[in-house]
Amino acid sequence: MIVADDVRVEFRRGLLRGKVRALNGLSLEVRDGDFFALVGQNGAGKSTAMYCFLGLMKPTSGKIEVMGRVPELGSPLNAGVAYLPEEPHYHLYLTVEEATRYYASLYGKRVSDKAIHEALDRLGLAQFKSLPLSKCSKGMKQKVGIAQCLIHETRLLFLDEPTRGLDPLIVREFRETLRELHQRGATIVMNTHVLSEIEMLANRVAIVDGGKVIAQDDLRNFLTTDRELYSVTFEANGSVPEYLGSAQRSGNLVTGNIPKERLYDFMEFARISGLSVHECSLKKTSLEDSFFKIVKGTGSGA
Repeated sequence: MIVADDVRVEFRRGLLRGKVRALNGLSLEVRDGDFFALVGQNGAGKSTAMYCFLGLMKPTSGKIEVMGRVPELGSPLNAGVAYLPEEPHYHLYLTVEEATRYYASLYGKRVSDKAIHEALDRLGLAQFKSLPLSKCSKGMKQKVGIAQCLIHETRLLFLDEPTRGLDPLIVREFRETLRELHQRGATIVMNTHVLSEIEMLANRVAIVDGGKVIAQDDLRNFLTTDRELYSVTFEANGSVPEYLGSAQRSGNLVTGNIPKERLYDFMEFARISGLSVHECSLKKTSLEDSFFKIVKGTGSGA
């Protein structure tokens, strides 16, 4: 679906100043049907890469193909592409329904009233269809952007920090909508700092740092399980076992790690001490753990 090979992008900062290199040999591959996440710190090059994929910016060097073609503004392949920026800028005098209809019409396809109403209803916007966008929250504006994808059965969707600034309820609804779009066959490329969201949605991840991809793999390979350690959470009013590693207290609640060979010792300790054990499971490495190890150079990458 998307192939980027050694892509470099440089900006001039002024006549007397040097160049800024936003992308420094970025290479990645997004397969048809992927929910692909771009992860990285601010300034890593994620948004710049997305602009290149959309044809909004031409690389200084390197090669990019989207659906087998070089992305360009006005290209016929854009009929199957949608983009939701971090801060969508709309014509604020339009109502929710008017905006949905207008922006959907830009694809050059006839849009039926039924399709408009079904999209608004699915996103919980039907009751606000007459509300001007100037009075809408950020979450509602994000939903208006997603409505276009529902109407046109988007083949490729780009999302740039789609959940930033949204309240938890809207985030959950938004996540379910994205999951539905993906299940219906859309390939989704998302740039976000919310790593927990990625764990719930993406199947592939690329970690970007310094303008290039330093790790790219299936999500499951970033989420490893340590079979030599157990993570435990329990209530304790007194002392804790000396073999409890990485112990942290929050009031009476204690969390930590137990070596595999001491698990039964811990269970016996809990029985004798009358501890209330809340959780005991094999220690898992989160995407956040993998991200920090790879970016800080303490891991081998994926």
